[in-house]
Amino acid sequence: MKKLVARAIIPAATVLTLVSQSAWSMGLKSDGKDYGNLNLYVKAMSILSAEDNGYDPDDGTSYLLKLKYETPSWNNLNVGVGFYANGDLFRLTDFDTDGRVARGMFVTDDGSTKSQLGEIYLKYNREKFALDAGHQMYKTPLTTITYSTMPNFYSAYSVKTTAVENAVFGIAQITDMSFGSRAMTDFALIGEGTKTAGAAIKASTIGQAEFHRISTATLGAGAPSTNGITVLNAGYSGIKNTELGLWNYYVDDIANNIYAHVDTVFPMKGMKLKLSGQFLNQKEIGDKLAGDLDFNLFGAKAALGNKKWSVYGAFNTSSGDTAMLNAWGGDPAYTSSIFSRNEYRENVNAYKIGGSYKILKNLIVKLNYVNYGQSETSAPRKVLGLAGLGTVAPQTDAYETDLIVVYKPQKDLMLKAFLADRTSEYNGIEGKDLTQTHFRVIASYNY
Repeated sequence: MKKLVARAIIPAATVLTLVSQSAWSMGLKSDGKDYGNLNLYVKAMSILSAEDNGYDPDDGTSYLLKLKYETPSWNNLNVGVGFYANGDLFRLTDFDTDGRVARGMFVTDDGSTKSQLGEIYLKYNREKFALDAGHQMYKTPLTTITYSTMPNFYSAYSVKTTAVENAVFGIAQITDMSFGSRAMTDFALIGEGTKTAGAAIKASTIGQAEFHRISTATLGAGAPSTNGITVLNAGYSGIKNTELGLWNYYVDDIANNIYAHVDTVFPMKGMKLKLSGQFLNQKEIGDKLAGDLDFNLFGAKAALGNKKWSVYGAFNTSSGDTAMLNAWGGDPAYTSSIFSRNEYRENVNAYKIGGSYKILKNLIVKLNYVNYGQSETSAPRKVLGLAGLGTVAPQTDAYETDLIVVYKPQKDLMLKAFLADRTSEYNGIEGKDLTQTHFRVIASYNY
């Protein structure tokens, strides 16, 4: 009980302590002159309880420290540098436990602190033209994913223009990728080794919080060199309250991915109705280094709400002859949840409903439920903790229920707790209990 209480108190207390010690260094304006922007971000998280079955991560307390500086604009140029550090908080995690350590909180196998210059980039903005180049968090539909502590980073070089009214066009080249902390969970727990949840390899085998060529990040050490990912995108907002987006990701000698979405909003008395649709297609190309790929994903979502409350319902269905090779830290699907992304597996119908309610000005409660129909994607026995080699087929439908409480006592301070109840579609295989009842607390401060 004492350890449980300590885990609940320490993340919040650590953040508050660092806030009081660090705020003095943030003043970057003097006598009307702009000296740029300095951002301090501190995050701590800890598992309070979980299933004692070797599948549900039941131990882990970690931290993330981010310090980022971006220069003021000079001849339309800005330079940004972001330093990140992640590790075990106060050595509270027992890495010798017989249970399952939350490896997705750390970028090292033993929780030792590892730092990274994750961001160092150049931006140029002039009228309707923008260019950026360097290491960065490259935010696009197939390179944006939920992260716990250390995020994924990309070496990306992009150009975009808004010269055409109500439209945006862009082209980019991604040459390298750095796996963050949650990439381990994306592969082993969320993806269960199926290569569908944002990471296609066990990230620690090539090293996390360090940059690797795209072919290495996709296929592992020793992969043939390729030209990375070429990204083309177009967006249109000329229709009232509607946005259209089209993205093409050409992953040299591996896959071509097409993603399209539409979002439209209908203002109503005291609320808004938002309707969304999405489509994702993947095919193998070139030397087919990842083998045959034939995947489609359709999705629809409706959300209704105002500043006080919201409700939504979403649907995804996948088709084709294979699951998706989801290897580059992307998760655009409407039906993903905290620990589940089964809609990227082969032939799945997924349904998700949820809502949120603002109890007080700074206190929000969210509840989500998602059901995934049994897929046709087998998982490696080793990843599921089963003896022997080879794979096993799904046994049942999968589901997850998430209860989330968010409290923001002030603008830049957030306290969050979530309870996730999940059943894997491989549950019961050879008597294995593959369920979760996972309770975690998170505290963060962003200056």
